[in-house]
Amino acid sequence: MDKNRFCTMSLLLLLICCGFCLCKERYFGVVHDDFQKLCVVVTLPGKQNGPDPDLFQANWNNCLNIAGKKIFNSSDRNEQLRVAEEHCKKLKPDNDPKCAFRDLSIIGNLVKQDVRKLQETLGFKLDSAWYFYAHYILAWFQHPMMIRLDCGPTLKNLWLFLAKMSRLPSFDLLFRMKSVYDNANAKGLRQEIDRFCLTSSTQQICEVKILTNAADKVEKLLNYVGRGQWDNSASEILKNAMRLHFYTVKLTFLKLHPSSAAREFLSTTDSEVSKWIKGITLNLFDSIQKNRIESISRVIELLPYTVDLPCDHAAEFPSLGRTLCTFNSMINSLTLYLASKNSRGNVKQISTSIDYEKFLQEKRFEQILNIGETTQYTLLLVAQHLKLEMKNNFGELKKYFQQLAEFDWKKASADIAYIDSTLSRYKDASAQSANKMDGYMDQLIRAALAAAIGDQVEAALKLSFAIAEACNPLSIIFTGGGATGVLDATQGVSQAMANVAKAAKLKDAFDALISEIRKFVDKLKKNEIYLNTVTSLINSLKKNALSSSSSSPSSLTPEFEAQKNKFLDDYNNYTPAVTKDDLKGITVYWENLIDEACDLLDATSGTVSGITKTVLAAKRICPNAKVEVQKLIATYEEIYDFQFKLMDALATCMRAVTAYQAANVINSDFDAAKLKNADNPEIFAELEMLSAFSMICYKISMLAAIDSYCDILTYTEGHLPRECIGTGTSITSLLSRTKLTCSTMLEFQRIPTKPSGPGDKAYISLKELYAGQTAVFKIPDSQWLIDHNWILSSQKNDKMFVQRFEIYLPVVSKTKKQIQVKVQSTVGNQLTPPDGTEYVISPRPTLWYTYREGESGSECRQEEFPNPYNDNCRDMPKICPVTKELSNCANRGNICPSIYTQWNINIYGYENANMGVPSTDIPLRVALQLCSLRESEYALMQLWDDIGMSNILSAVRQPMSWEAYHSESFSTKGTCCGSNHYYDDSTSKCTACPSGSVDKYKGLLCGSEIQFVPAPINETTFSFDFARTMCTKAGTTIASKQVMHRAVTFGYDACGCGWFSDGIMRAPKPNVRCKDNGCFSTVTCSTNNTWGVYCVNNF
Repeated sequence: MDKNRFCTMSLLLLLICCGFCLCKERYFGVVHDDFQKLCVVVTLPGKQNGPDPDLFQANWNNCLNIAGKKIFNSSDRNEQLRVAEEHCKKLKPDNDPKCAFRDLSIIGNLVKQDVRKLQETLGFKLDSAWYFYAHYILAWFQHPMMIRLDCGPTLKNLWLFLAKMSRLPSFDLLFRMKSVYDNANAKGLRQEIDRFCLTSSTQQICEVKILTNAADKVEKLLNYVGRGQWDNSASEILKNAMRLHFYTVKLTFLKLHPSSAAREFLSTTDSEVSKWIKGITLNLFDSIQKNRIESISRVIELLPYTVDLPCDHAAEFPSLGRTLCTFNSMINSLTLYLASKNSRGNVKQISTSIDYEKFLQEKRFEQILNIGETTQYTLLLVAQHLKLEMKNNFGELKKYFQQLAEFDWKKASADIAYIDSTLSRYKDASAQSANKMDGYMDQLIRAALAAAIGDQVEAALKLSFAIAEACNPLSIIFTGGGATGVLDATQGVSQAMANVAKAAKLKDAFDALISEIRKFVDKLKKNEIYLNTVTSLINSLKKNALSSSSSSPSSLTPEFEAQKNKFLDDYNNYTPAVTKDDLKGITVYWENLIDEACDLLDATSGTVSGITKTVLAAKRICPNAKVEVQKLIATYEEIYDFQFKLMDALATCMRAVTAYQAANVINSDFDAAKLKNADNPEIFAELEMLSAFSMICYKISMLAAIDSYCDILTYTEGHLPRECIGTGTSITSLLSRTKLTCSTMLEFQRIPTKPSGPGDKAYISLKELYAGQTAVFKIPDSQWLIDHNWILSSQKNDKMFVQRFEIYLPVVSKTKKQIQVKVQSTVGNQLTPPDGTEYVISPRPTLWYTYREGESGSECRQEEFPNPYNDNCRDMPKICPVTKELSNCANRGNICPSIYTQWNINIYGYENANMGVPSTDIPLRVALQLCSLRESEYALMQLWDDIGMSNILSAVRQPMSWEAYHSESFSTKGTCCGSNHYYDDSTSKCTACPSGSVDKYKGLLCGSEIQFVPAPINETTFSFDFARTMCTKAGTTIASKQVMHRAVTFGYDACGCGWFSDGIMRAPKPNVRCKDNGCFSTVTCSTNNTWGVYCVNNF
């Protein structure tokens, strides 16, 4: 070992030993001194050609072994760590010796891992090798555990080497410096930094984040320029970017180890830094003037994160601290604009609460300064205009930038409102579906085990199936994760199954499901850090950035800025570890568990089994559980798709927030500048910088507004307007163009009520509508419209928007009933599915319609129209419209959902009426007001626009009135069918009703007259009065014996004993399936076997 290296190491050992003497607090009792020796171990494991990872590990383990014998009863390291892990789950681990032992074991492994990688990368054969290693150790000394051990001071002469960075370093020196902290060599160190600093920056180790940030940026720069270019011909802007990086590194070192000597050697004058910033700003100004977005993107990618540059809003004007605030705002605005431009998904956001056209029409920056919109002006020219504006106290400019701030604030509010409402909707939908799934599974597993044992065991078994939500791709955002604890609790369920001899296959299926979900959860954890960052950003935007009190430029906290940088850094590389195939794979395991439970139940016999099977059959638990699994996974697949929209929406939202901040910062600078003498050269030079900042921030806001406005025009007109040419778009030309408007179409159509096959969404479930639940409806493509006679083949490429959506159900109530229809656009809003751009409209368009139907009641105040289910066989009562207004989209620039969107449909009015679901497909009658853009019309519009005649198209459109349309279209011709037959639309023939059902409304549909409502599983006093009340609560009446006979005659099949209207309990006519259910072969049945009540269905 050379003499200088030996002296350096000896000095370090002496300094550390002196550090021990100064230790004021002994955190870890009798083992504190043993732990503290690790401070020496972590610093001096080296040999002549660099650190020895194995020697380090041996020394580290020796220290831990000595401490471990005093803490634990065992000397086995694995056992010690197991005990420590269990112990530390139950308390705060800060000062506990067992927890410290665990943490120091982890630190030792991480340091060894990093040092080995660093040795492989650099070799440490150079004279400066020790300094690189010392830099790495410096970072570890900021770890909370090492601070509690009082491991300082470190190499005080380290700053002498760092001072070399005052000149521009060579390529080799840059490579070595970045290698100390990059992700390849310092993975363990960075893991600990993320652990402590993800949601808070208060720990001292978080200062090291500046060093890892610099390493990441330097790595990008080296990859970009290469060795030869950097040493010989690198551009000045790249050099200035690198100088700024080392400026932040030096500031970090001084913050961690302040000393007057170091400060003298490492100081950089404010004028030097201002010169670098000015050079970068001039380059960006020139690039944005010439629309060189690629060049801007490259520069931004190589600059330090703005959170690492020390801005001071309270500093004087002019000063470096003040300049850095404005510079940071400008860089943030550019960064986030570029991020929002480069969204990975084929998705565009459309906010209907913002009037982009009006905003673009307002007086603009160039108009205030009397500069032409297309003029290539210099900063000197703008600064001269600003100097003149100072006489007016920047009145017009301040007013304009205040408008910019208000506009961006409104945009940010709309973005976060969309994010928040969509997350809430998915959170509620997934929770409801998961809870419903849990309910089915809990009943099914309990029943299967009870039947297998031969006794009721519900009270004895505490089974919990709260595991469905563990499969949610965004569970970390919705619930913070934590699924592992829920999965661990399922061991009791598995053990309960193991205790039942007949349940071996059921246990295997259950264990297989839990095993698969554990794999799923492990995959989710791979994205946990990034999704936690996203969650923190959303919460910050909701609670801080967008709160009514956050009106100052500094309202965004340093934590927010750090989280924002983390979000942006990984934004383009975000890849979910969980895939859609994983979700579909879990479906198989769920269905297998359901099959095993139902098979176990079917294979049992006896009284308990008979009761259980009757109740579950009446509730259709087995088939319904499978349906609910499919719905749950479908919801999770939607959430999977949404996560990409979430990332893009968050990037757009942060751009608006940052632009809002930038506008406020610039206005603050205007206020400070107006108090100064503009003839002072220093002040004028600052005005020149302020000119660049103002112009760049203004340009960004304009480009963002133009992009959003062009997205709206592209959607509403079906094509990208030719005036929209990105950064070269002329605002004047864009605003003066003639808009293409769609043609109104009034359509009366039919929608199936049953799916055509697996995965079909182009139907509306009557069962869900009658139950007050949400039914989903989505038209897959234009071919479906052609096949169902909605459009002609020649209209295949037309763009169609829905302005009104009325749905009428095949029901005639005895008295007038008011029905409310809610149709809401959700996802998949495309003009050309399935691969076209998806347009996310915010707030989500909702179409409401209210009408009244029924045989008798109060008079209608509107003009009634024929019932849409009328034909020459039936004369059903007319419909009374209550609301006549269009949907809310008609009042928002006519930005209405596409006909291909996925609709959530709710109908209120029948949810408590015990409506029977037809056993046949009865196509729903719907009335639609569409707005259509003909493909041929677009080309004609462009031609007529060129010759100034585009208004002719609008003038010739005179649609039929809505009232006249109802009267003319709401009538159909049908074929009259005989008794117990219905008219089948798909075959255009009369068809016999399915077994167990009868025709209703003269062959309009078929359905069962009677429904078995089972008693609650644990109900022991199910009296006649109680049974009658159950039917009444369901909105119907208890069935009579005569109704039962008629139903059985037509094939009605049920096994349950239940109450009838005459106060006698009966079962239907016995059949093969009823032989072991306790009903025997009698018409009446014992009170001991009363399991439900028969209620009349409504249609």
